[in-house]
Amino acid sequence: MFDTDLLTRAMPFTEDSVRWLLPDDAGDPAAIDVTCRVLAASVNTAWANVKERTAANRHADPAMHRLVLNLHLEGLDATPEGAVLALYVSSRGIHDLLHARTGTRLVAALSAESRIALTIADCDSRLRWTRGIRCHQAAPKPEPVEPDWAAIAARQDAIIDGRAGDSDDPHAANNRLLLALERRAGIRYTTATWAGHPAGMFTLWCTPQNARQLIALGIPATPRLGERGPDVAFTLTDQECHAITEKVLAAARTR
Repeated sequence: MFDTDLLTRAMPFTEDSVRWLLPDDAGDPAAIDVTCRVLAASVNTAWANVKERTAANRHADPAMHRLVLNLHLEGLDATPEGAVLALYVSSRGIHDLLHARTGTRLVAALSAESRIALTIADCDSRLRWTRGIRCHQAAPKPEPVEPDWAAIAARQDAIIDGRAGDSDDPHAANNRLLLALERRAGIRYTTATWAGHPAGMFTLWCTPQNARQLIALGIPATPRLGERGPDVAFTLTDQECHAITEKVLAAARTR
């Protein structure tokens, strides 16, 4: 069935629809404009001719007819790897058809008609949406940058030892305590909550085993049970955070 949304997308395919993603070594914008105009004209004519042939052949090749009927040619990307079609796809089913053998046949027909080696973008949007998928050349994702773990550890050590920290942060004492518990006492808290507490207070949730360890260290707060399964809660004021942090650090120095 024809997707009526495509009627609103019937914009002319001109040289403005071609994105030039090749290095401009020649430094001649006029030559690039001419090339884009030729590319757009060739692809536009090829698209019209292939669409006309698929319509005439719709009974013998209904899949191709359905695919072409529900695609809209939005643009063309001229990249170092070749010319990549930018397409608006009406639905998930049509998108799957585009990335299957029918799509391969369509691109082969367009390439032969335009005498340009065309490809479909290796799109990663399949199965994410049911309608309105844009299948186009995406910018390469940057390689993830490995965090500077040594710098992070040094910063955490400075906070724990009181050499760094934001004095204006109402949760500075809470955060310092959490770091000290993990880095100096090996106590990994289940979670920590600040919601509903006055400024400077928070609730630390931990396992019963870690709760016993905190009680042995002399945590100045009463343990509370029964709200998060077996986890034990300690609600601490800002000053209590400072007090237990110093006890954690003192215990770590004696080990």
